[in-house]
Formats: sequence, C-alpha cells, structure tokens
Amino acid sequence: MNNNVRISTFFQGVLRSYSQIFFSESYWFAIPLVVVSFFDISAGLTGLLSVLTANLAATLLKFDKLTTTKGFYGFNSLLVGLGLGYYYELTFIIIVIAIFSGFLTLLITIAMQGVLGKYYLPYLSIPFVLTIWIVLSAGGMLNGAQDNQSGVYLLNRLFSIGGTPLVNIHQWWISNITSNFLNRYFLSLGAIFFQFNVLAGIVIAVALLFYSRIAFLLSLLGFSVAYLAYSFLGMDMIQLGYSYIGFNFVLGAVAIGGYFYIPSKQSFFWAFAITPIIAIVAAGLMGVLKPFNLALFSLPFNLILLTFIYALRFRTVPGRFKEVLIQEGTPERNLYSHESFTKRFPNFGWIQIKLPFIGEWYISQGQDGEFTHKGEWANAWDFVITDSVSAQYKEEGNDLSDYYCFGQKVVAPADGSVVVAEDGIDDNSIGEVNTFKNWGNTVIIKHAEGLYSKLCHLQKGSVIVKAGDNVHYGQIIGKVGNSGRSPYPHLHFQLQPTPYIGSGTLKYPLFAYLKDRKEIRTFSYPEKGQRVKSIDDNSILKKAFNLMPGTKINWNMKTSKGMEKVIWEVLTNTYNKSYLFCHSTKSVAYFQFDGVYFYFTYFDGNRKSLLYSFFLAAFRIPLVYIDGNITTDSLPVNRTFKGWRLFLHDFTSPFFMYLKVGSSVRMKRSGPEFDVENFEYDSRLSGYSFRRQVMEKGYRLIVNKDNSLKFIDENSGVEAICESY
Repeated sequence: MNNNVRISTFFQGVLRSYSQIFFSESYWFAIPLVVVSFFDISAGLTGLLSVLTANLAATLLKFDKLTTTKGFYGFNSLLVGLGLGYYYELTFIIIVIAIFSGFLTLLITIAMQGVLGKYYLPYLSIPFVLTIWIVLSAGGMLNGAQDNQSGVYLLNRLFSIGGTPLVNIHQWWISNITSNFLNRYFLSLGAIFFQFNVLAGIVIAVALLFYSRIAFLLSLLGFSVAYLAYSFLGMDMIQLGYSYIGFNFVLGAVAIGGYFYIPSKQSFFWAFAITPIIAIVAAGLMGVLKPFNLALFSLPFNLILLTFIYALRFRTVPGRFKEVLIQEGTPERNLYSHESFTKRFPNFGWIQIKLPFIGEWYISQGQDGEFTHKGEWANAWDFVITDSVSAQYKEEGNDLSDYYCFGQKVVAPADGSVVVAEDGIDDNSIGEVNTFKNWGNTVIIKHAEGLYSKLCHLQKGSVIVKAGDNVHYGQIIGKVGNSGRSPYPHLHFQLQPTPYIGSGTLKYPLFAYLKDRKEIRTFSYPEKGQRVKSIDDNSILKKAFNLMPGTKINWNMKTSKGMEKVIWEVLTNTYNKSYLFCHSTKSVAYFQFDGVYFYFTYFDGNRKSLLYSFFLAAFRIPLVYIDGNITTDSLPVNRTFKGWRLFLHDFTSPFFMYLKVGSSVRMKRSGPEFDVENFEYDSRLSGYSFRRQVMEKGYRLIVNKDNSLKFIDENSGVEAICESY
C-alpha cells in the first residue's frame, strides 16, 4: 500500500474517533469537536495522545482496517485521555500515562467487542468507563500527578484560546442568558468532552445541529425529559450540569431515537420513556459507587442502552419501531433509506416464485374461487390456455387432445427439492372427476422451510422427477393432464406451508409476470380472468445491464468545456453487493439486476458526476418492452433535494414527510420486434413539497443493439456516448 494512503487512513481513524462519540463518521463534524477538546489544553493534548496511540496500535497489530478507519477503536481511548487531562496537570508522567492508557483502552475495547459481539451488541463506551476508573485510581498513587486547576481559572483559559473577544462572549452569556435549562443543557454537552463550560456546549450544539437535525432534536428531548424528571423527583439539579450525569441522557436519547433505531414517532417515544429510567439508575449507581470513590461517567447510559437493545431482540413482531440494519452515517440517512427501501422492496428477501409454465395462460379460477378454492385451500390458481375467442379447446372439446393446455410442459416455479412425486393416476374423460384421488398426479417441491409449491392434475406418465431430486427454476417436471378432481384439463398451482398432498394453502405472491400483455407485476397475486405470462429475457437489454464484476464502461462525455473521458468499473464489496465505481470522481452507485428490472439502491459521491445523473435516470428501468407502459418509483429525498429545503425537512421527517420525489420511465423501441435497432428510456423526475411541484429533471438513455449507450442529461445539456463493453 502507498505510504500516503496509509497515513491518510490513519488520520481518518483519529479524526473520526472524535465524531464517533456522537455515533458519527463525519470528518466535518469531528473538526469542531477537536477544537472543543482543546478548550482545556491539558485535556485536549492527553486526549489526542491517547487516540493517536490507540489507532497506531490498532494499525500495527493488524486489527480490522475498516473498523479502525471509522474510529470505532479510537473513541474510547480519546475519552480516557480527555478525562486524564481534565483531572491532572499536563506533566511528563501524565503524558506517559496517556499513551499507555490509550493502548490499555484499545485492548479492553477489543475484549469487549469479542464478549458483546457474541450477542450482536455494541460495546459503546464501556471500555472508557473501565479504563478511566483504573487510571484515576492509579493517579492518586503517583508522585508526578498533580491536580488540574484550570477549571478554577476559566477566564484565563478562555483568554489563552480566543483572547479578549472569547472572554467577552462568555461574560455576555453569563450576564444575559440566565436560563438554568439552557445553561445546564450546554454544560452537559460540554461535559461529554470534559469541558465544563457553556461555550464548549454551544459549539457542540451548533456542530450537532448542522451534522444532524434529528440528533439535535433528540439531544434536546433527552435532556428536557431528564430536567423534568429531576424536578419532579426532587433530585439535585446541579448534577445535570456540573457532573457527568447530564450527558447520559443526551447520548441515550440520540442512540435510541436515531442511531440504533430508525427515527420515527415510536423511536422518539422510547427515547422519551427510557430517560427517566436512566435517571433512576444514575441515582442508584451513585450510592453504589460512592464508597469506592468512583464517578458515574457514562455507566448509566451504557447499562440501560445495552439492556434495552438486548431485550428488544426477543420481540416476536418488530412493529414500526425498527432496528437499523445498515448504518448510513446519520439518523436522516437511516430514515430516508429505510423509507425508500421499504416502499420499493416490501418483499425483500422473499423467495422468487414464478409461473410454472411457458407462454401465456389464462386464470380460470383464482384465489377464493367460486368452485373449489375455498376455506383452507382458498389461495390457489387454476390455469388454462385459451385462443383468440377465449375458448379453451378446439373442435367440440369432447377429447382431452382438443384442449390447448393438455400435454403442455409444467416447470418448477423456483429452485428446490422434490418431496412428493405421484404418478400413475388415469386422466379423466371430459366431464368426469376422480374424487378418490382428489389431487391427481402431483409434484410437491420444497423451496424453504415452511414454503412448498404443489402442481396437480398432471398427465399420467408425464412426471419425470422423483422425491429427493433437486430441481431448478424452469426445469420440466411433467405435463398438464386431467387427473384427480378435474372435469377438464387445467393446471392447479398453490403454495403451502407443509409437504403433504392435502395441505392447506399459503397466501404467497408470485415474483414477476406480465399481466394482460401490458403490465409488469412483481410479488403480486394474479386474479381470475387475467392472462399471465412469464417474463422473457431481452438479449439486448440483458447484455447491457447484467453487469459482471470487472466490467469497465468507457464514456466520452461532451460538456460545455469540451470532451471528457469517464471510466466506470463494476466492483463488489465484502457482502457481494455490486456497484459502479467512477475512477475520476470516486463516486459509487450500488445496483441490482433481477432479470425484470435494473435498479439502483444507493449512491455516494459527487452530485455533479455523470454517474449521479445516470443513477437518477436509471433508478429503476424495465428490462422488457411493453408498448405504452410507464414504470414509476420513489427516490429518497436526500438523494435529490439539498440545501435549506432538505435542512428544514429533516426536523419533521421522523413524524411527517412533506418532500416527495418520484420517477417515471417511458420506453420506446426502434425497429420491428425481431430486428430491434435500439431501446430508448425517457426518464422524468418530479420533486414535490406539500404536493406542490418544485423540481423536475429529464434524462434520455439509448441502448443500441451493438451494446453501445447514449446518455443525455436534459438539465445540464451533457451528452455521453459509451463504447460497447
């Protein structure tokens, strides 16, 4: 690895250690926090020494690079160093202790990660609490350790940092802002970095506001509830500002309301509800720890949050109070991504069950049908083939061979293993039924625990699989017949929770099909009277959008400044998720291809890049051509809106979202069906505020049969042509 890259990675971890105290990975948020830590020079220096030591040791010992870079291995050491510098004057012995304390904290952090990680729990700031107790207890036995008196001479300290103007600001605040609530709120924020003054708290509050509006609201909520709880319970209000108790409520509210759980009305309620419990625990622990001369620090916050997270893992139904599964960096991003994802992919993770036949079929009886699909067996379909006049048969329909579906191939609707394969039952003559062998010749396939598909009334002697066989989607398993309780040839298809022939049905959607030749349906339930057809691959579109890792996409982009070469590459992350990487802007766009749609799921990088415009244009595009069809989708508002409009929206977003962004894509085809020249996607984005349109963007993407692309951004006038790849 290049030395410059190593240094950059190292300092990223150091800087992020500051912002990680607020569960953040933002460099910009970290900068004012670094400044605040030096309001007390002794605390700032020892904190920096400790975090440098921890990150250096983590790098040298080859601990996980990503975890180190994100600051997870450094923030506890930072807190220990800050506490050490706050309590003791900066002497040689304290510098040495700060260095070794940073390393000790790292070791305890790794140990706690191993212990709590078994239960998928975060270690939070427990390593800090344990180490600071050890270090402060040891400090009283060292001759070279002297108590830090800088807190007594606050004005001198402020003067040394910002001169007379900073002192004047402090004096003005003390003289004019007499609100106990505000002063104690800011003191609690400052106390997180061992800075017991209002100015430190103000700087942190402003930085927190610009980093995350939701986190700022939650910090106010947590402290407000604690303030009221202390007043109601008659507890010592001074502790909220001039001790380490106040920040427990701030961090607890931020953690529950916006970091570990998706911000919502429910998360704010539980942030509200948990705060008095933290207050009671804090009061009790003070009595427990007092004989040992140990301070609380963040112990109440740690104990209650870990207990809360662990307890909620035993919920049988998560409801609307949902845990964050993938951290996006801020509460707002967590919320917007969650809202978008749940709307776009409500059936994410479900097994894709497809139609069990080839070609277009007609549903003669749907779910809750009027004949046999009732009660336990209501969620089933009967399929037949009809002609242009909706007849199921030719001639008089008196013979089995007259029926268009008789003898047609039946295929496995998804990958699985055969658990039942019954054959040998005679096909009925037209109008007759076999009530003794009700289901007729049957194949049952296991797709997962609790999910089986059953295909019935198959033709005698046509079943070519046996129990125990593994099958894949599209594999022929038999032919349509007229066995069992079947007066005319048809295919009975159902999903069920158990592997038995007589099992009741399971209401489970079919993954993807064409409805009545004009609409793509995904994870839906076909109905009686509809014509349905499996979606066939389009060779041109499949080649263009089924992007394999390692593929390089070369663009020649024409802008107002001239021609520019842009190179994208298809890469995968450690979770085997594919994304496009732009070499020039370092932007990334994650995507998925399911054979029906190509769609993007995430973007991070330069919003002026070609990749960003392509991300918006191809947010979801169909891979099958249907004349007149319009594909719609909704985008996360933070991927399109920005500035003051999004800033204000963040405040209300957990309760009410008034910003909306929708996309619509219309598809055109040039050339006849069997000799297509190209497909063109006309993509339109519309942004709304309180249902009033405030934004519109347009893009065009042309996919040629030689696998070359042309992209037009109608907003900026940028045109780009992609070579065949």
